[in-house]
Amino acid sequence: MTPLTCKIRTSYFKKAQINKILKIISNNLFLLYLSKEEIIKKIVPNLVDIDYYSLTPTDFKLSSILIIIHFTDSTPKIILTKRSSNLKYHRDEISFPGGKFQITDSSLLHTALRETKEEIGLYFTPAQIKGSLKAVRTLTSNFTIIPYITFQERIHKPKILSDEVSSILNIEIFDLFESLSSNFSYKNFSNSFVFKYDNEIIWGATARILKQLRDCFYCTN
Repeated sequence: MTPLTCKIRTSYFKKAQINKILKIISNNLFLLYLSKEEIIKKIVPNLVDIDYYSLTPTDFKLSSILIIIHFTDSTPKIILTKRSSNLKYHRDEISFPGGKFQITDSSLLHTALRETKEEIGLYFTPAQIKGSLKAVRTLTSNFTIIPYITFQERIHKPKILSDEVSSILNIEIFDLFESLSSNFSYKNFSNSFVFKYDNEIIWGATARILKQLRDCFYCTN
């Protein structure tokens, strides 16, 4: 390779990197100015219409979680929890409020609403649920998780009511989206992602649910 060819290729790659960075900055600035209605409009078409009420366990266990997106201080935020170190499954991991379907639950939606109230003291009605994202499977505990979603103008301050929860995270949603990394693998599982918040690593089913949300706003090509 001649010095001139090398210089041209280096210049091309630098220009490509600059264009990529400018595109990311432009996209992020655009997201900052989205209204609540525009944010909801981007997410709702990606919600699925599946009769999860009829699901019954076969070779997996059923559970559901609640994605709470709120605009309490005009900035879109999402609620996550850190699980206790004393739990059998997923100890010390970051998750959404929710849990395992119980025989006394009338539906998987009821499971998500009940667990959210029991864990962090926030109560929502079925009418406040917009739908759900696609179900995901856990990598280690053989759960299928149904991720329901609600949008709230404002919420009461969540509080820890269960010994299953060690802390509550109230995170600006687009800051969290920007922390995505796909440079992660677990037992050759291809659909693996990581998000980061402060010193916390968010991975597994929670990260895959967050990735579905992120894809509503960012180009995935």
